[in-house]
Amino acid sequence: MNLLNRLVTILVIILVWFVVVLIVAAPEAALGWAQQGVDWFGANVESVGGRQPAWLYLLIRAGIIVSVTLIALALLWAEVRRKKTPVVKIRSASGGEATVTAESVERRLAWHLDQLAEVVSATAFIRPRGAAVDVKIALETSPDVDIPMKTEEVVAVTRDVIETQMGLRVNKTEVQIEHSPYEDVL
Repeated sequence: MNLLNRLVTILVIILVWFVVVLIVAAPEAALGWAQQGVDWFGANVESVGGRQPAWLYLLIRAGIIVSVTLIALALLWAEVRRKKTPVVKIRSASGGEATVTAESVERRLAWHLDQLAEVVSATAFIRPRGAAVDVKIALETSPDVDIPMKTEEVVAVTRDVIETQMGLRVNKTEVQIEHSPYEDVL
């Protein structure tokens, strides 16, 4: 649905831009073209309506109205319905089951990563993947950090928090590190 939304939005923006530019650049010509289009459409409607039996012409119009209405309602429903909050299922060894929101896992993991030395800030993104989770971590570190060593430490803390403390399984871990700027000494 996201791709369809983007496509429709792009097409509507281009169409509105084109119409506004046309109307502002040449208002008299734009009104003339609009009148010609309305006249042409009216002539074609009369022509088609005159060649068809009245009941068939009415049935075709009703079919188009119903089809367009159903498509519009489906698009509106897809746009306004509530999105499900991503949750992760946790299964215990005793057979119990619980769910936790991905946002809760993100907050907990970010808090633990913020406690690490040389980490200025940490943000975690969790994507549930069935019984496992994909983890993406964005770190801001001090400028003199040893990147390979810090990456290993972050991955170890991530696995500990998610697998040991929360009972989940880590599928994939991605760490993005950005250094904070060096302090200027005057």
